[in-house]
This record gives sequence, structure tokens and C-alpha cells, in this order.
Amino acid sequence: MNIKEFLLKLPIKFKIASVVIFILIFSLILFAFFLFQKERDLLIEEMTRRGNIMLQNLVHAGWEAIINENKTITSDVISEFSRNKKKYSVEYCIVLDKNNKVFDHSVTSEIGKIYNDEYSKELKNIQDISIKEIVFNNKEVIDMVSPIYIISKEKKVRIGTARIGISKDVLKEAVKHARNRTIILTLIFIILGIIVSFLFSETLTKPIRKIIDVIKKVSEGDLQQKVEINLKDEIGLLASNFNEMIKHLREKLMMSKYVSKSTIDMISKKEDTKLELGGKRKVVTIFFSDIRGFTAYSETKEPEEVVAMLNKYLSIQAEIVAKNNGYVDKFVGDEVVAVFEDKNMIENSINSAIQIQQKINEINQKEKNQIFVGIGIHIGEVVMGNIGSENRMDYTIIGDNVNLTSRLCSSAEKGKILVSQEIYKKIKNKYKFSAPSKIQVKGKSEPVLVYEIIY
Repeated sequence: MNIKEFLLKLPIKFKIASVVIFILIFSLILFAFFLFQKERDLLIEEMTRRGNIMLQNLVHAGWEAIINENKTITSDVISEFSRNKKKYSVEYCIVLDKNNKVFDHSVTSEIGKIYNDEYSKELKNIQDISIKEIVFNNKEVIDMVSPIYIISKEKKVRIGTARIGISKDVLKEAVKHARNRTIILTLIFIILGIIVSFLFSETLTKPIRKIIDVIKKVSEGDLQQKVEINLKDEIGLLASNFNEMIKHLREKLMMSKYVSKSTIDMISKKEDTKLELGGKRKVVTIFFSDIRGFTAYSETKEPEEVVAMLNKYLSIQAEIVAKNNGYVDKFVGDEVVAVFEDKNMIENSINSAIQIQQKINEINQKEKNQIFVGIGIHIGEVVMGNIGSENRMDYTIIGDNVNLTSRLCSSAEKGKILVSQEIYKKIKNKYKFSAPSKIQVKGKSEPVLVYEIIY
């Protein structure tokens, strides 16, 4: 599986969570960087401020000591800084006279030396406080320098220089703590963000999964499902519309039980909603069956029992017809009208008739019933189409051949299957038939030859 397929199959919950987490982590890292930089700048600013205070103390002491030629004044300040090195982080304190000769130093062996290096010469010419990062005894320090002046009304005379070296170790340690604190806080917020992101994505995708589960069950044919989501947003609207769709599907399914398969097929082929009256000629095999003994049965039974029996026997016939690629055109009381249209329509209709008779005989023996069926089958041209009015129509078959099949069914005694001569001619070698007989059919001047199928 490549990355593209993996991403396509990744649940939407993880996709949403991943996007939120990415944005969150990026934002937190950016925020942590700026927070760390700000905290670092504040630490440097604070260190510089404290260094300035100590430098000014040294300048003031140096001014007084140089004028009075009394090193005790500077020595007291230098000793204070040196003794409390941990507190002040001072690596060195230097007081130079106007010739760059060491007037006082935290390292007593340096007193009296003259500094002639380039940096010292450069510092001799500064006019104001100078701050520079240098290396002293293999340590990074912030070298803070200020000139010492005698100021009179007429002029300002430089009499020396004060220098303090503040170790950067304290700053580094403080920055390190600040960085670690920032990293820890960032990690905590990232973990919390990940948890919140998954909870958020779960909240968002849970109703979607509910809809998917219902869709799956509906696709399997369960139209009793309903999406239970109490939301007013787009997902709630989707659920509401889907429930409405299920309702319409359920209604259509129930309505489909009241119309024939041919009607459903005809409607499904329509590209618009306009239905017109009329039909077209077509050759089909027509199947009529009628329950014998129904009147006598209904006279001795309660109406509910009669309906139950009728539904049972009609259902058996409808199932067998469908199994043999036919469809029920209509139920007329205890009569079934079915149509077969495929290339094997004659064989399918006769097989249906035989199977129906066998099934009913089986039920009669088991339940001690006296319910039988007479069946008539004929093939011929009919008019198939929308019959009725603009507001109420049936998609059905009509014509002389339909009437003839009905007469064959009426003539079939209980348990018998009668077929027309047209049927017999086409399949006489495939089934056993009785000798032909003639029946008088209403609307026909001459008797009609019929054949009984022996099964």
C-alpha cells in the first residue's frame, strides 16, 4: 500500500485530528520560539541593568579614589563584588588612570601595570559606556566600560576608566532554564492539544459514522432504520434529509407491492415524470389461475381466516411465478393474472403452473384442506400500456387473447391446467398432454380446442 492509498483509507477522524495537531504544533513551536527569544532578551536586559548599576558604583568609587589617591575606596567596592561573586557574577573589576595604568584591580598582581593592547587603547578613547562580549580566562564575559570624568563648569576632564567583567555563565544558565521551561510547557500544550484534537474529531465524526452505519443497513434492505442525531448544523441537516429519504424509500417499497413488476420497470425506464395513456402491441404468454372451493370455504370461516388463507395461496403462486421469470400483473379477488415475456416464456409459464399445483396438493395433504386451483395458459398478442384516466391508471394487458386465457381458466377444473392450441403446437413434444377437447368461449363463434397438461 502506497502513501496515497493509505491517506485515502485513513478515517476522517484521524485526518481532522492530524490537520488540527499539525497546525497546533506549528503554532506552539512558533509561539515558544518567540517566547524564548523574548525571555532571553529580558534576561540580557536585566543583566545589563545590574551591570550598569555595579559599573556606576565602581565609577563613583574610582573617581573619589583617584582624586584622593586613596585605593581603599575602590578596594572596598571591588572586595564586595569579589566576595559575592555568586551574587554579582563579576569576573574582574579594574580601575585605570588616565594613562591606562592599573590603579586598582580585583587581582592585586595586576595593580601598577600599564595596558597597551589594542583593546585597552581603544577603550581609552571612548566617551560613554561601552558594552562588549569578550573572552577572559577562557570564559565568555560581558565587558562593561565607562570613562571617569571630573566635571567643572568650564570643562570635563577624563581622569580614568572603570571596567567590570560580568560572567555569561549566569546568563547561560538562566537562558537554559528558560529554554527548558518553554520546551516543557510547549510539550504539555502539544499533548493537551492532541487529546483535545482527537476528542474534537471524535465529536465531529461520531454522527457521521452513525449516518454511515444506517446507510449500510439501508443498502442491505433494512428500511426501518433512522439516524438519531440531535444536531442543528450541516450534519444534522444531512441526517434529517437522509431520514426523509428513507421514509420515501419505505413508502415506495410499500407502494411497489401494489403494482406489478412491469409497471415498476416501465416507470424506471422513464427519463421524466410524464406518464401518458396508451400502449403497444406485444406477444406474451398469459397465465390465469383461480382458486376452486373458495366460496364454500369462506362461508364456514371468519373473515380474518378467509383473508389469511387467500393471502397464503396467492403468495405461493406469486413466488413461484417470480421464480420462473414471470410477474403478477394483478390480483382479482382469488384470481391471479400473470405475464411471461422472456424467450422461454411458454416453458416458464407451464413450469409455474405445474409447480403451483404440486405445492397446493402438498399443503392440502399436510393441512387437510380442500383448496384447489384451476389454471389457464395462452400465448398471443396483447396491448400492454397505461390503461385508465390521467389521474388513475394501471399498466396492464388487455385484448382478446387476455379474455381467452380467462375463459380457459374458468373452464379448468380444480387441480387442472388447460392450455390453448397455440401453446400446444409450440411445446407438444416437451410435456404430456391429454387428448384435445372443445370448449365454447364467449365472444367466439366456433368452439376452441384446449389441452390439459398431465403432470
